[in-house]
Amino acid sequence: MDSQRPLLMPLDAVDARDEPIVGGKAAKLSQLARAGFRVPRGFCLTTWAYESFVHHADIINTIRMELGRKSLDDMRWEEIWDAALRIRGEFLSQPLSDSLSDSIVDGLSALDSSTTLAIRSSAIGEDSAGRSFAGLHESIVGVRGRHAVQDAVRLVWASLWSDAALLYRKELGLDPAHSRMAVLVQEMVNDNPSGVAFARDPRNPHKEHAIIESVPGPCSLLVDGLVDPDRWEIERKTHSVIAWLPGDREDSDDRGPLLDPTELDNILKTLLSVEQLFRWAPDMEWTGRSESLTVLQARPITTGAPDEDEKRAWYLSLRPGDGRLRDLRQRVVEQLIPELEAEGDALAAEQLHLL
Repeated sequence: MDSQRPLLMPLDAVDARDEPIVGGKAAKLSQLARAGFRVPRGFCLTTWAYESFVHHADIINTIRMELGRKSLDDMRWEEIWDAALRIRGEFLSQPLSDSLSDSIVDGLSALDSSTTLAIRSSAIGEDSAGRSFAGLHESIVGVRGRHAVQDAVRLVWASLWSDAALLYRKELGLDPAHSRMAVLVQEMVNDNPSGVAFARDPRNPHKEHAIIESVPGPCSLLVDGLVDPDRWEIERKTHSVIAWLPGDREDSDDRGPLLDPTELDNILKTLLSVEQLFRWAPDMEWTGRSESLTVLQARPITTGAPDEDEKRAWYLSLRPGDGRLRDLRQRVVEQLIPELEAEGDALAAEQLHLL
């Protein structure tokens, strides 16, 4: 392996200077681990691995051809969708080179083979205070075995070229031709409960309030919108609870808070320590209780109200998750179909021969 262009880096070997090749997500997690926070073990496939794959599999020519047909600004959405589909198809159909496969095997050998893995994007410039690609790139969880990891890595790389990701880059004025994707491979930690915490209220960052959300089970249930969380608003300085809103979980008989005061205080202390380390207000994903609290991710809170022309929410709707599909099914079954049936009955009852 070229030491100047490593395909893989253990997470504990990454430092801030490596962010251009490992992405912000991996660089921040490594910094958290070095500072003493509990972070899942893992490794990062660098942007050099991504570039090695697209050149070895000749995908680079497909990208150039699809993006060279016309300017992205001049493409209609269906043209972007079509181009994105062809590019992603190339990613998913091409095998990894021997050097990439061997690198992944080496990385996996340092992890617990009995633990399932999470394969996550760490694109360059993915998350910052002014932009967030959260939800636009793939994360694959519950992965086990070398071949499954290789397939998941290709899926994450391919998500760099989804229509939603291309449209968002277009809106931000980013050139997709210069996009690169690093990939995090980490041991999964699915403690109970889990959640998301904001060092400041994203809706009003000038208030001295933090927000903590929690769900029973893994954090993905909250991030994917599958479970309604308990939500606390907490005063940053005194750590006093300002408000608690219980989650609406129909399958739960226990309506009490998921977190007790000691657990809330521990999450808030961790959150503020992360803020002190990075010197910006974090949006932190976490799992576990008290001493077993594990930080899954930390990124700057995306600040500012969305611009009237900002369409990121619509881009996310182009790849709906389980939560959105469940809500859509419920609306179709409980609202739209009964409305159509009622309209059909009304039309059938009309005396058309009198018209």
